[in-house]
Amino acid sequence: MNTNRNTELEAFELPGDRLNHILDQIGFKQGRGRVAEFQNYLAEKSPSVFADLKYTTVRSWFQEHSPPMRKIDAAIQALQFEYKFHHDISQIKTWWKVGGFYPFVNESGEPAPSITDLQKEAKDNEEKLQFVIMSLVTEETGEHFKSLSSKDLVKLKDKVAQFAQDYSDPFKTDCPSEYLRMAIKAELSELLNKKKK
Repeated sequence: MNTNRNTELEAFELPGDRLNHILDQIGFKQGRGRVAEFQNYLAEKSPSVFADLKYTTVRSWFQEHSPPMRKIDAAIQALQFEYKFHHDISQIKTWWKVGGFYPFVNESGEPAPSITDLQKEAKDNEEKLQFVIMSLVTEETGEHFKSLSSKDLVKLKDKVAQFAQDYSDPFKTDCPSEYLRMAIKAELSELLNKKKK
C-alpha cells in the first residue's frame, strides 16, 4: 500500500471523520452548527425514520460511532433529495460504517475533488472570465469604446459572458441561432475584407 493510501486511511479512522468528509464531498453546510443542521435535515427529509432523532445521537455520529446500516441507508437516501453523489453510493455507505477503501476516487484511482472544491474553482474561473471579456470588449470596440455608454458596454459584456457560459455548459446541446448568426457575420466580414484587399 502506498503512502498516500496509508495517509487517507489514517485521516479517516473515525466514523465521524468519514461522515464529515462525505458531507464535504457533496457540499453540505460546513463549520459551526453542522451537527444540528444535519439532524434537522434528516428529520425534515425523512421523518418516518428520523423524526425522533436526538442531537446527542447525531453528535456521536460525528465522533466515534456510526449509525446502524439501515440508518446510513436512510441518511444517504435523504441527502439525495438535495445533493448529488458522483461516486458509488454503496461504497460510500460501507466506508462510512467501517472504513476501508476510499470511495471518492476518479477513474485513475486518484482522490477526486469535492463538490465544494469544484464550485470554488468554477467561481474563480468565472471571475477570471469577466476580466478576459472586459479586456476583449475594450480591444474589439477600439475607437468606439469612448462613444459607447457604460450601459451598452455592460450589455455587450453580459451577452459575451452568456455565450461563454452556454458554450461551457455540458448539458446545453443546441446552439442558439443568434450565436450561429454571430459566427456567420464575423466569418463573412473577414471574407469580404480579404476580397477588398
